[in-house]
Amino acid sequence: MSRSSRRLELPDASVKDSTRDLGPRSVKSAQRVLELIELLEQLGRPVSLAEIVRASGYPQSSTWMLVQTLMRMGYLCHNPDDGTYMPSLRLNLLGGWVHDLALPRSNLRLAMRALGERLGLSVILGQRSGRYVQYAHVLYGAKDRKTQVPIGVVRPLIDTGMGYALLAQLPDDEVCSIASVCLARAEHKSPVSSLRQVLSIVDKARQAGFVYSHRLQSANRASFSFALVSDPGAGDRAGLLALAVAGTRQDVAARLRDIPRTVNDVAAEFLPDVPIHIKAPPSIQPI
Repeated sequence: MSRSSRRLELPDASVKDSTRDLGPRSVKSAQRVLELIELLEQLGRPVSLAEIVRASGYPQSSTWMLVQTLMRMGYLCHNPDDGTYMPSLRLNLLGGWVHDLALPRSNLRLAMRALGERLGLSVILGQRSGRYVQYAHVLYGAKDRKTQVPIGVVRPLIDTGMGYALLAQLPDDEVCSIASVCLARAEHKSPVSSLRQVLSIVDKARQAGFVYSHRLQSANRASFSFALVSDPGAGDRAGLLALAVAGTRQDVAARLRDIPRTVNDVAAEFLPDVPIHIKAPPSIQPI
């Protein structure tokens, strides 16, 4: 089978999130550049122009111009022997100061990879953005290539397990303020419909140090989420980031006893800035 006809393994809608409405004043060319970079990240290997065209759905002529521009600016490397392209170190380091500012001695990418390899599940990095959590990066498990959410999607904090892991780091008055707006807007269908329910889940998350959830996920999905807090008690900056391991209910349940120990081991190895030590009870119950 030729390289250009190989089957590309991509999550549904991951290249161009069909729900990502940027509005009438968005710049389409800028959007395409960033979607191309997201595509290369998700493929995780050198790819040919034909593969990029097939996976992105963009016209070949405009894709070629985008690729050539990024290559000439030093953001892509080209291998003339097999005609493939891959991100350069310049692109990899772009924005790296943000990671260094938040977690100067840690390596989130290696931590996510270790969690995924040791547990066999998907790993999601979430970042709080106002009253939302955004899935900033996802390492997909082998069984999740066609079922996971697209990178970059946002969800209200009260509608996801990861959101509650973040809310648990905030003071009650801020939790109430965020939850009240989310409940009033009701942007997504959710089993959580009252402020009392929100505060109850937040309290459980604070006591446990994690959130195990399958009510807030898509059908037959589950996740185990925990905040990355380098400075407990830092007010509105606490819990800016969170990680979740996710998969089908059956797969997460099968690894549930191993997840806390694995999280602790990975945190000690790759996340020295984050004091994580999850003490799992004999029976871990979903929220």
